[in-house]
Amino acid sequence: MGVLDGLVVLVSGSGPGLGRATAAAALREGARVVLADRDGDVVERTRKEVDPDGGRGVAVRADITSVADCDAVVAAARDRFGRLDGLVNVAAVDNANGGLEVALDDWDRTAAVNVRGTIQMTRAAVPLIRAGGRGGSVVLIGSTMARMPGRTAPRLAYGMSKGALASAVYHLAGELGGDGIRVNNVSPGFKFGPVLDGFFKAEAARRGVSYDEVADAYRAEVLLPDLATDEDVANTAVFFLSGWSKAITGQTVFVDGGDVLP
Repeated sequence: MGVLDGLVVLVSGSGPGLGRATAAAALREGARVVLADRDGDVVERTRKEVDPDGGRGVAVRADITSVADCDAVVAAARDRFGRLDGLVNVAAVDNANGGLEVALDDWDRTAAVNVRGTIQMTRAAVPLIRAGGRGGSVVLIGSTMARMPGRTAPRLAYGMSKGALASAVYHLAGELGGDGIRVNNVSPGFKFGPVLDGFFKAEAARRGVSYDEVADAYRAEVLLPDLATDEDVANTAVFFLSGWSKAITGQTVFVDGGDVLP
């Protein structure tokens, strides 16, 4: 038996990396999963990888900046599975590195996806979760960047967008608690997966050093012997989706190997 047996979970941003890992972890623990991503080919490929038989997963192309797309994803959950018990908001962008000099269009895009898109997806999902009368769980994916500057370059737009989610968790937990819907925030730091692997390779090439030298420097920044992984973050999201967290709401958990301490 898995800790999510009988539950239906929606995972936005179900492409490579954390979204894929979260969908895979939820399926492993017994959930039926709606996978959503703005790239239809990518999300269908992810669905085939994590649910090759197609019995417990459904892929939907959706851009969370579109209200209609968010509604369509929730409709797919209702039509395929008849219910929705949990939402993990993974979808995000991080392409506006820099500080005050970041182009305002890039700033707006970051806020539109990471903040407004997350809230739009949550607004679309909550009525179906509430309709089940069983409570449920909404998981926001934050970042340690909400509390610390970037090591290699300023990341003001991204950090502020994730800081907004760290605040939203309190307000959403207060609003939805009476319905038995828990809202929590999982905040990773540098986590090993496809994105960080690509960053290490690019940094090694830029600096003319080995991949291991770059990776070891980042490992040395955390208290534990190694960096967290996409799977570590996904497992924490599963905890918040499950009944194991039935008395926990409004919380932020850093999954970062001890990089940021409260």
